[in-house]
Amino acid sequence: MVAELHLDVLGEACPYPLIMAKQKINEVAPGGRLIIDFDCTQATETLPRWATESGHAVEEFRKTGPAQWRIVIRKQGDGSERVTPDDYTCSVPGQR
Repeated sequence: MVAELHLDVLGEACPYPLIMAKQKINEVAPGGRLIIDFDCTQATETLPRWATESGHAVEEFRKTGPAQWRIVIRKQGDGSERVTPDDYTCSVPGQR
């Protein structure tokens, strides 16, 4: 396990940023950080929602370009994340 992991999912459409984040957080040690750069508009809602609902801390969430963002998630606990069929469903931002 690593203390910090960078995940670049620029160019990846929903739902892959969320799916890849759930897989990669398992490689991060408890208390470590997963840094995700993405440009999927739907992920502006799905990534922070997943992080908080899973008990992780969102340390940073900022726009880095005209249609790009970075989110920094601090892993809480030592449980592993699993990808579920629901993860393959995307919603339009602002609609659930």
